[in-house]
Amino acid sequence: MKKLGRNDPCHCGSGLKYKKCCLSKDDAVNVTRLAAPQPPSLADIIDRELKWPNELHRLIAHHFLQNTAGLYEAEHIAELILTWNKFAHEELPVSKKLGAYPSALEYVLCQMFEYDTTQSELAEKYKVSVATLSQRANQLFDFLEDHAELPGEPSALQHSASGSPNSRMKMEQEMARLHALLDQQNFDSIEEINTFLEQNMNSKPSRSKKVSKQEQASELLYQAWEEPNLQRRMKLAQDALLLDPSSGDAYNILAECSSSSKEMAYFYKQGMMVEEKRLGEAFFKENKGHFWGYLPTRPYMRAKKGYAEACAMLDKMPEAIKHYRELLELNPNDNQGVRDLLLPAYIETLEWKAAEQLIRQFDEDGSASFNYSRVLVEYGLRGKSSKLTSLIKKATAHNPFVPAYLQGKKQLPRKMPDYMGFGDDREAIVYALMNRHLWLTRPELLQLLPERRK
Repeated sequence: MKKLGRNDPCHCGSGLKYKKCCLSKDDAVNVTRLAAPQPPSLADIIDRELKWPNELHRLIAHHFLQNTAGLYEAEHIAELILTWNKFAHEELPVSKKLGAYPSALEYVLCQMFEYDTTQSELAEKYKVSVATLSQRANQLFDFLEDHAELPGEPSALQHSASGSPNSRMKMEQEMARLHALLDQQNFDSIEEINTFLEQNMNSKPSRSKKVSKQEQASELLYQAWEEPNLQRRMKLAQDALLLDPSSGDAYNILAECSSSSKEMAYFYKQGMMVEEKRLGEAFFKENKGHFWGYLPTRPYMRAKKGYAEACAMLDKMPEAIKHYRELLELNPNDNQGVRDLLLPAYIETLEWKAAEQLIRQFDEDGSASFNYSRVLVEYGLRGKSSKLTSLIKKATAHNPFVPAYLQGKKQLPRKMPDYMGFGDDREAIVYALMNRHLWLTRPELLQLLPERRK
């Protein structure tokens, strides 16, 4: 323990310095005062108590702290720092501009705790564009939505590589339940809403009225998403369709259970069509650019993405590209990772200009998928250009495991890994499994990739 210093505030609470208050009294009776332990500062928490995936993520936390300290409650700042730490571990984000994520963190803080500000003001403060701030903020909001932990549900610290929807569906079920609770009430203020939610987080909507067939179907579908047995899962989806023939997710589940790409495409297309009819043409016009954030759009988005992937498997690449592009128009934030499917589709069909435009649209994407695809696109457009060498260096610096799989020097597993990390061997496997065929048709480019040094 540290001794109380002469110039420290006196322990008695008088407000005077220790030397001008109780020091002489304590010396007379040979008493040594100890300073009260001080709680760690937020800067100390960032540097000493939190572990970071890399130095950039720690610097972003400090940049956020420096720009918010004194403007907001310390506990609110601390909560966003912890959120950023979890986000950094799971998403391993990259950014060329230091202010991109701090600006988004401050905007999320203001939205969560009702501080008055605008995206334009924060964009100016951090010297970033409003579009960049908005995109990063939506990523953080999606992360918070997906990781609002349910009782007994652990949060993962790795990217899913298999694309399993179960954890997301649990969250959608919980959100739908809360909407149902709120729909049964009449509130006069936001305070009443917050109080009601705190008191009723674990309660179910009242059954004062008869449950509709659509609601019964929805419950069956939530069970189906979690059901590991294929036959029982299909049966739940079929039962849901009998109750609600307009259920897109019932068709989505049947598509996932299909034994052929053709059958998969059929079910996904049916799901897409019934959801288009349910949402209506006017809804698409009014909400274009904001899909996925609104829960009722998600069955349609799942069906459309699944149909596009099935078309790609059936060698109907122009049709797949059409739907990939429409998905990005409906949801530019790309919560579904459509860009990782569209970019190799452009490369496969030699649509180099479109591929280059997509890369510019997601310029800050630092994944193996985009880094190595940048090499392919540059080579397709300009051959062995001066820029090609630097792109290869950047790609291999991010993930040095990829070349060995592309060149066949390391054997690929038959199945996708269950999860992957940013720059690790599993990310290399995922990229190679999905894109190796694009490199095999360009053996001269493969030879330019360096061998990984052990």
